[in-house]
Amino acid sequence: MFVGREKEKEILNKALVTKEAELIAVIGRRRVGKTFLVRNTYRQVLKFELTGIQHGTRAEQN
Repeated sequence: MFVGREKEKEILNKALVTKEAELIAVIGRRRVGKTFLVRNTYRQVLKFELTGIQHGTRAEQN
């Protein structure tokens, strides 16, 4: 069960039902559940995901 983040889940779900192509960047502090939020919200429809470090070097991304 996923508790909280109702506003964020609403934003993600609105993007899911539009007829337009959407790109969503989820940014924030480390270890606050960003990846968990996206995976939990889109678990039935997620086909591709990309994660990285904002402003990170190529070596830091590996």
